[in-house]
Amino acid sequence: MIEINLLPKDYNKRSFEFSLGKTGLYVVGGAAGVVLMLIGITLFQMNQISTLNDNIERARQRADMLRKDIRVVEALEDVKVKITNRMKAVETLDSHRSVWVRVLEDMARNVPDFVWLARFDELPTEKADDSGSTPALVRRAEIEGHAFTLNAMAAFMINMMRSDYFDEVELKGTSEVWYENHSAFNFILTCDLHYLSDEDARGMLGKVGDEGQSAPSKASHKSLN
Repeated sequence: MIEINLLPKDYNKRSFEFSLGKTGLYVVGGAAGVVLMLIGITLFQMNQISTLNDNIERARQRADMLRKDIRVVEALEDVKVKITNRMKAVETLDSHRSVWVRVLEDMARNVPDFVWLARFDELPTEKADDSGSTPALVRRAEIEGHAFTLNAMAAFMINMMRSDYFDEVELKGTSEVWYENHSAFNFILTCDLHYLSDEDARGMLGKVGDEGQSAPSKASHKSLN
C-alpha cells in the first residue's frame, strides 16, 4: 500500500534533532580529557601511597632489627668493660702481690681490741711521692669499720699513723649503731697508702746506687724485708 503525503511542508512533523556543533565537541573532549587526567593522577597517587606504606613497613622492621642489634652490642660492650676492669684489677694485684701481703699484715697488727674492719677500698686517684720521681707509689684509700668505744677507734687511728704503709689518716665520718642491744660506732677513715712492689723497690735501689743518691724511703726498705 502506498501512502502519499499531500500536506504542505510547513505542516509536516519535524523530528527532534540535537546538534552540538564544533564548539560543543571541543568542550566535551576537553572535559573528558580532564576527567581522564584526574583519574590518572589519582591512580598514580594511590600507587605512590602504597609504595610509601611498603617502605615505611620495611623501615619499621629494619628499625626493630637494629634495636635488637644495638642491645646486643651494648650488652657485649658492658661485658667487655667488666672483663677489662677485672683484668686490670688482677694485673694490679699481681704486680704488687708481695707488698699487699705485708700491707694487710701490718693493718691487721694495727687493729686493737674492740675494733673490727668491714671494708677497705683503694681509691683510683694516684699521686707521686714527695720527690716526684717515683710514679704511682702513693694512693688514697678508704677504710670502714666498727668500734665498741671511741678510745678503741682512736687507738686504731694512732696505730695507722705510726705504720710505714699508711699516712695522712683522717676521720671522714662516724655514727652510732646498735648490735643486739649493744651500742657501737661505725667509722670511715681516709688515708694515703704507701706501697712498692719488690721489682719497683729493686729498680729504685739500683738507680740510687748508680746515681750515688740517698736510699729510698722507709716504706721502700721495708718492702724488701
